[in-house]
Amino acid sequence: MKIACRCEMCGTFFMQDEDDLCLSIDFKEKTISFICRNKQCKYDNIFDFGGWKKKAEQSPLPRIGVM
Repeated sequence: MKIACRCEMCGTFFMQDEDDLCLSIDFKEKTISFICRNKQCKYDNIFDFGGWKKKAEQSPLPRIGVM
């Protein structure tokens, strides 16, 4: 399995084979982070799962009825 990350800001792909790929999965903070290694970009791509649980509890999906 290969891992590839794409920067949200510049759109550059980075593959697992490269030495400079760093993907951080933080289970305590519930985030996935990838810092773009493009010399002109250096954007910190953060995917935050922390707020999803709170949002789901506050506005749950409506019940589905079977006819």
